[in-house]
Amino acid sequence: MAAAVIDPTVRQGMEKEILHYIMEQGFRIPGIPQNQLLARIQQEILYFGPIQSALDDADVTNIDINHYSEVNIERLGEEEFHPEMRFQDEAHLEVVINKMLMADGKALTANEPHVDSLFEKFRICAVLGTARGGIATEGTCASIRKFSEETLTPEDLVRSGTMSKEMDEFFRQILPWCNCIIAGATNSGKTTTLMALPLYFDTDTRIITIEDSPEMMLRRRSCYRDYHNIVALQTKDHENKEKRFDIARLTKVSLRMRPVKILIGEVRDAQACRQAHESMNTGHSTYFTIHASSARNAAVRVIQLAGDGYNDEVIASQLADTVDLIIFQQKLCKSRVITEVAELIGFEGARRPLCRTLFQFEQRGTDSEGFVVGIHRRTAGISGSLAEKLAQAMVPCQQILHWASPPERTEPYVTGLGGSG
Repeated sequence: MAAAVIDPTVRQGMEKEILHYIMEQGFRIPGIPQNQLLARIQQEILYFGPIQSALDDADVTNIDINHYSEVNIERLGEEEFHPEMRFQDEAHLEVVINKMLMADGKALTANEPHVDSLFEKFRICAVLGTARGGIATEGTCASIRKFSEETLTPEDLVRSGTMSKEMDEFFRQILPWCNCIIAGATNSGKTTTLMALPLYFDTDTRIITIEDSPEMMLRRRSCYRDYHNIVALQTKDHENKEKRFDIARLTKVSLRMRPVKILIGEVRDAQACRQAHESMNTGHSTYFTIHASSARNAAVRVIQLAGDGYNDEVIASQLADTVDLIIFQQKLCKSRVITEVAELIGFEGARRPLCRTLFQFEQRGTDSEGFVVGIHRRTAGISGSLAEKLAQAMVPCQQILHWASPPERTEPYVTGLGGSG
């Protein structure tokens, strides 16, 4: 049965076996057509019970199970409550969760009441209820994030209103020679934007991706079919610390693999942040996401994580020399929008970053479908130090002069189509 859950081919064979068995035995429940009965039995045994329809729905990006009787989903950027997806009881919910964890060799138990895992195209965070020896007060719960099968290209991000045409042109001409941080809250679209950035690089660029779970998977995506120099590294947990490969250790490994561009899925602890900072210091173009409440807060967060309280001003000085751009992204209503692109100019001490806002989003309301309406406005030119760095990278002088010049006062790009997932 475990093989049927993990292997789609075995699952299809089991569907036929269940069909034959029910037909032979003549199982029936009054009031339920036999085809519906068969579908429900197959769903419970081989699939994932009441949430299977949400897992199959391409428009659903998140499934939040707050209680066995309360299931919420995010569809097309909008939160929805679905009482029909309720489980029979907590034991039923745990059976379904443990089936999803089975592929990773994990299970939700009192000894391990919190589990993060990856199954097929889903990332699941499960927490056991206190009544079963866990840590979730109101009962076992789970949050499931679905990975999109398609990568949104820069053109898609322009169409969706995540960024403007002028920002796309700026990134195309400038970003390949910059170190960049993408900041924002959970579910703001940071990873989606990060996955689009390599499409600004030459197709022969050697790219190494590093992440906890294989969400980027650039080699498998159609828009990267012409990119033949991509290596993906994934963390590996182990009870023996010496055999554990976390983000920090993988970043260190990647530096020995002759990287040209390093993409780090998420920096969230001190060691990972220090190693990402080190990769920038050693001259490797690095791009990573971090949770932060603003572009400036992202710079402060890096100091908080990478610093040790004694050399923070040195780290701040190095960060100002290595990080060029900070992209800040937010979920506004049903849209995901890059609301600021800032250049990190320097620091006053270790806690006050000096940022120059290059692009700013101005919200003007929402449309009839609940997507944000607003404008992306270019607010300043790049600094002389960034212009010099671009000149050393042989970026055409005309392009540098254009982005170093103050923006023209023309009516900016208007967006109102909704953002990426």
